[in-house]
Amino acid sequence: MKEIKKPNFIIIGAMKAATTSLYTYLKQHPDVFMTHIKEPMFFNNFKTENNYIVKGRKGSKISTLKAYYALFDNAENEIALGEASPTYIYTKNCATLIQEHLPEVKIIAILRQPVKRAYSNYLHAKRAGREPINSFIDAINSEEERIEKNWSPLYHYKEKGFYFRQLSRYFKEFKKEQIKVILFEDIIDNPQKITKEVFEFLGVDSSFAPNTSKKANVAGKPKGVAGWIVMKLRKNNLIPNIEFSKYLPEFIVSYILKTIYSKPEKIDNKTINNLTNKYYKEDIKQLEKLIERDLSNWL
Repeated sequence: MKEIKKPNFIIIGAMKAATTSLYTYLKQHPDVFMTHIKEPMFFNNFKTENNYIVKGRKGSKISTLKAYYALFDNAENEIALGEASPTYIYTKNCATLIQEHLPEVKIIAILRQPVKRAYSNYLHAKRAGREPINSFIDAINSEEERIEKNWSPLYHYKEKGFYFRQLSRYFKEFKKEQIKVILFEDIIDNPQKITKEVFEFLGVDSSFAPNTSKKANVAGKPKGVAGWIVMKLRKNNLIPNIEFSKYLPEFIVSYILKTIYSKPEKIDNKTINNLTNKYYKEDIKQLEKLIERDLSNWL
């Protein structure tokens, strides 16, 4: 009988908090297997008796446990088998579903200052041609109405920043030793150090040094006709998820990105402080205790 291979670690998010970068770094390790689909999003679902309905990519066929586990069939002698679906941290029932089927799995979460994360999320939606509102503040103010109308979690910019509420579900379902929390600024400032810590957490050779020089999935605004065309193709899922850096020299990839995207305006500190105090102050204080980290710089 064929052995069923299952993940023993999952990167649960958060969205726009360097999960793609960490996925890229881990994928380089010879003892780590990562799914070819970076975000299977299998556990973003709801359960009705024994039927699992996946709210994933358009046309996704990963709708059963059999199909999900099949993503790991190509693993050979790797010690750590994992995937990265940054929406798992936000979706309410994911922690329970993951615990039910993978009780021994290790959980990795990357957290980013919530207002900065929300703004990057907004830019991501704008870049993909999915956000019609041209003001970040207006988009935040429209969020409750959008949620009431059942808009996709893509547009839950503010809500996805309440990390204490979200992570508490995982700390309730899993042992503390199974959870590793990383701060976005730490992995950006010192990716080699953080990657080494993750390798140790996963029980693989921590002396391995991946290439961490490339930033992945950086937000930008569509520029010119080329940018507009790419935006429309992305919106309609007509661009395959290909790591072009594998096939093209870095300077060519960089030139293409600069041609189709321009650097977005940075969010100002006053806006960050105002929104943080208005929405996140208490949640951040509770989060500090939960993960035992000083987050005063977020405030």
